[in-house]
Amino acid sequence: MSDGPVRITGPLLAVLNALLNADDNELHGWAIMKTTGKSGPTIYKILERLDESKWVTSRWEDDAEPGKPRRRYYRLTPHGATSARELIAARRPAPTPSVRARLAFRWCEA
Repeated sequence: MSDGPVRITGPLLAVLNALLNADDNELHGWAIMKTTGKSGPTIYKILERLDESKWVTSRWEDDAEPGKPRRRYYRLTPHGATSARELIAARRPAPTPSVRARLAFRWCEA
């Protein structure tokens, strides 16, 4: 995977899942932290790596609420979304034979 993140970690996959589940909407870092249950430094390091790899785009909000810092919003690029789906699918454990057998049996019952 030369055009993407080099280190594939559980937190990276969690961030990619959060961004994929946003359905092409932007998410700010705090929302990603709440969704993934990961700490701010972890999330922002991952987002920085994804930005450097061109998997996400980001922008600062135009007008912050008074007394609150501006938020930075992130969204997967089309290439990033495709690559994220492929990466997650490759890392998803294959179903055990017993699960496959049960699924096939239920399908035959229908």
